[in-house]
Amino acid sequence: MSPPKEQEIAIPPRPVLGVVLAVAALCTVAAAVAARWTADPAAAALPMPLGAAGAGLATALSAALFTSATPRPASVCGSLWLGATLARFVVVPGVCLLVYWSAPSAGMTPVLAVVGTYLACLAAETATVVRIVHRSL
Repeated sequence: MSPPKEQEIAIPPRPVLGVVLAVAALCTVAAAVAARWTADPAAAALPMPLGAAGAGLATALSAALFTSATPRPASVCGSLWLGATLARFVVVPGVCLLVYWSAPSAGMTPVLAVVGTYLACLAAETATVVRIVHRSL
C-alpha cells in the first residue's frame, strides 16, 4: 500500500500581488500626506513615501517567490511562504536604516511609515493567502 499523496495547493499571484500592491500604494500616499505633519516636513517629504514604497515593493517581490498558478505540494507552499517572510525580515530593517540615514533630522517618523507599510502589507497578504488556501482545501 502506497502512502497517501500530499494535497496540492495553487496560490495564484494575481490576487496576492494585487492586494499587496494596492495596500502599498495606499500606504505610500498616506506617508506622503503624513510627511507634511512631521517636525521637519522638508526633510521627511521624500524619505517617508519612498520608504513606504520600498517596504511595499519588498513585500510584493517576496510574495512573488511563493505564488504559483500551478498546484504545488502543501508543504512546499508553506516552506516558500516562510522563506519569503524571513527574506522580508532581513530586507525591511535595511530599508528602515536607509530611510533613517537619509533624513536623520526627520526623526523616527519615516521609519514608522516603513514599518507601518510593511505590517499593513503583511496583514493583507496573510489574509489573502489564508482565504485562497482555505478555498482550495
